[in-house]
Amino acid sequence: MDGRLLKAALAAGTAQVARGAEGINALNVFPVPDGDTGTNMRHTLHRAFDEIAAHDSKNASVIAKSFAQGALMGARGNSGTILSQLLGGFADALGDAPVLTPMLLRDAAGSAVERAYAAVAEPTEGTILTVAREAAESLAADNLHDATTTQLMNRAVCAARESLAKTPDLLPILREAGVVDAGGMGLLCFLQGMTRGNAGDLPELALAKPTPRQAAKQPGDYGYDVQFLMRGSGLDVTAVRRDMGQLGWSVLVVGGGAAIKVHIHAHNPAPPLDYAVKTGAELDDIVVENMSLQAQAFQSQQTQHGTAVIAAADGDGFLALLRDLGCHSIIDSSAGSPAAEEILAAVNRQPHGQVIVLPNDKNAILAAEQAVQLAKDKQAVVIPTRSVQQGISAMLAWGSANDTDASLDETLSEMRLSSESVLSIAVARASRSAQIQGTSIRQGEYIAMVDGQIRAAASDIFCALHSVLHADVDADHELVTLYYGAGMTAEQAQDLLDRLKSECGGLEYEAVFGGQRSHPVLVSIE
Repeated sequence: MDGRLLKAALAAGTAQVARGAEGINALNVFPVPDGDTGTNMRHTLHRAFDEIAAHDSKNASVIAKSFAQGALMGARGNSGTILSQLLGGFADALGDAPVLTPMLLRDAAGSAVERAYAAVAEPTEGTILTVAREAAESLAADNLHDATTTQLMNRAVCAARESLAKTPDLLPILREAGVVDAGGMGLLCFLQGMTRGNAGDLPELALAKPTPRQAAKQPGDYGYDVQFLMRGSGLDVTAVRRDMGQLGWSVLVVGGGAAIKVHIHAHNPAPPLDYAVKTGAELDDIVVENMSLQAQAFQSQQTQHGTAVIAAADGDGFLALLRDLGCHSIIDSSAGSPAAEEILAAVNRQPHGQVIVLPNDKNAILAAEQAVQLAKDKQAVVIPTRSVQQGISAMLAWGSANDTDASLDETLSEMRLSSESVLSIAVARASRSAQIQGTSIRQGEYIAMVDGQIRAAASDIFCALHSVLHADVDADHELVTLYYGAGMTAEQAQDLLDRLKSECGGLEYEAVFGGQRSHPVLVSIE
């Protein structure tokens, strides 16, 4: 198989994953739209094919290495990152070979699996790794000594299909959920597409471009922090909250009747103040702070220390909070887990020699680790924060460490310890009925997950959280912080908090606007 045929096969494999992405997503163990495997693999392969789309080389190794490089840079999520490692190991084994021979295919398949297993700290059987390994092992059979490249690829597909069917026997949670491994299914789709498309026809890729991602906000984009008190009679807090939402972001409007407290971030402080005056209210306790100047001053101070922090987050509230805590660059993850090249670009943009990366998502940790390995002239390290709540706790520790002029090693240690001490709760709506981890879930119910494990399912958010707080909070916990999402108002969040206070006393409670689109509510317990 020369470069032309390999390109056709890779194109067909990529298109097959794109067509099957939603079906792969449906295999996610937890019935929530979180870290969708099919979407991540589709994005990874789309970026890989972009690298060879205009390539006309007939050299198979050139095509393979270019495709692998694209996958490496575009890797999203755990599944996409493991797939990029499989492709990288495969390409390296080809050396400079102009054509892919049966012997090279056997060697390259083994190299691919070895690279992928090495990339995962604790490999789990019953996943994409198992499917890849058993597909590669099937090529070593004695009776295939004289097989052609096409015959070997068909053999690998058959072995991958058989391996995928057995994944529930190796991973109990798959058996409980009644699904096979989603990553393994994605790999099977890719291999199936390749075997059908290696006859020379280059299919038109039925691929949607990755969802545009907002650029990370840098100094100069922060705007103004505006706070004031509106005094009067019959003030309409609902109308004020609605109208302020059109004038800026990170909006918090509370009170009503005779007094309303407003907090808003805006590029121009005049419109919010002008609006308040035009309602007939008297303004009091006005505070306007230039957040861009504050950020520049902070960054100047931190550059002297030589260390920057990069974090990923979803939601205007979280973006603002992480900036306030000292993050130098923030990747907006509202469109999904960031790709390795996005993280790498953020690392390389920093003027600092040392860079700390907080992925804030269990599905982004592998991509972040892959990115820092590619960083040039930087001492970059990943603190494997699995949630944004852990990331915020790590940033609080970062601030404390800077105040005491701690060394980098001491700072990293404090950040890790602080992030690991947080209990992270995520509430999501069930997309299907399921029986997972001993919990019976009906479609449409609210699922409460603690550090990624399902703890409760209920008809409303309060009942789901109430169950978790009773089961998981102990005497060592002091503070419950509820981060409410873009679909919830401040009043609704406060009502939820008040109900939790009355039923689960003995703790301090606070509500903070997160603005996340992925979950209606995220909670941290410290």
